[in-house]
Amino acid sequence: MKNWKSMGFGLAFALLFASSLSAQTYTIFVHGKSDQNHNGVGTTDVNNYWGTAPNSVSGAKIFVGYDGTSDPRTYGTARAQTNLTTGLNTYCTGSNSCKIVCHSAGCYATEYWLANLGATTASRGYNITKVTALASASGGSELASALNGITFGFGGNAMDKSLVVSTARGAYNHNVTAGITFYQVPGYKGFSGIQGASSLILPGADDGAVAFHSSCAYNKSGGLSVCQSSVTQSEGIWPFNYNVTYTQFQGHTRAPSVGSGGLYLDHYELEGEGWR
Repeated sequence: MKNWKSMGFGLAFALLFASSLSAQTYTIFVHGKSDQNHNGVGTTDVNNYWGTAPNSVSGAKIFVGYDGTSDPRTYGTARAQTNLTTGLNTYCTGSNSCKIVCHSAGCYATEYWLANLGATTASRGYNITKVTALASASGGSELASALNGITFGFGGNAMDKSLVVSTARGAYNHNVTAGITFYQVPGYKGFSGIQGASSLILPGADDGAVAFHSSCAYNKSGGLSVCQSSVTQSEGIWPFNYNVTYTQFQGHTRAPSVGSGGLYLDHYELEGEGWR
């Protein structure tokens, strides 16, 4: 009988050990706007959107790719919502756990997916620990709004149209994150050269493509130069100026390793900050 008990304990230990070996922690990378099709879900960064940026993150890495010219809210072949569903179902359930790193419109896609999940990720069987939002475009970009305006709505592709500020902000309830915290990583280094003209269109601090109101997840658009839970500032021309208060959407906060002034990095340099 003693030998049988020993064998039983040994078998239980072996099963537990095997289970721990099969459990995996993944970092899921979700890219943003691009003129290329990065369609695919797996260990390959199709068409190299991320470059060497994922090297800053240790462990297993999975890339969720889609057509970078498409609306990040859509489902179908080479679409962000379908491939996000496939990726999170495949790698972020059971004994596995995931951290999501999104960039630009990839954060828009990720927020949209979570906001429409209908419950917390835990209750739905997903093990997602956090989202690191790099240069998030979930609040849209005035560059897309300007393009839409000057072309009377005819210019730009589906991605560009989705990034119009009013469209992005009205696309879903930004306060709903399915129980997951988004850690915002904003940049304030605009582009150089002729691309630097974009900062003339973007209000407040910006990374050359999105302004702080978007990359810091504020509840309204405006010209801001700090990234924190709440800020009140005087706006307008004296004596008609007035105070405006901006607060971050629920479930969003600045990454702890980033100061309130953001990082001196531009929109694309921020891709390498996924370790935060």
